[in-house]
Amino acid sequence: MADKTFEQALVELETLVKELENGEIELNQAVKKYNEGMKLSKYCHDLLKDAEGVIVKMMKDDELVDFKE
Repeated sequence: MADKTFEQALVELETLVKELENGEIELNQAVKKYNEGMKLSKYCHDLLKDAEGVIVKMMKDDELVDFKE
């Protein structure tokens, strides 16, 4: 999953949510999709947290820092 951008992961997460909300999938598939969605959610959260850390450091140190992808 580390090769996905935030935007790609978010689109996948939104698609999973729509599929789950639709309610037309079997329970075992729903559980798998829910689990995958939780992983994508954590991945997006971690990327946002990293970006926030970079921004806070830039504001605190008043310097430019490369954002790790």
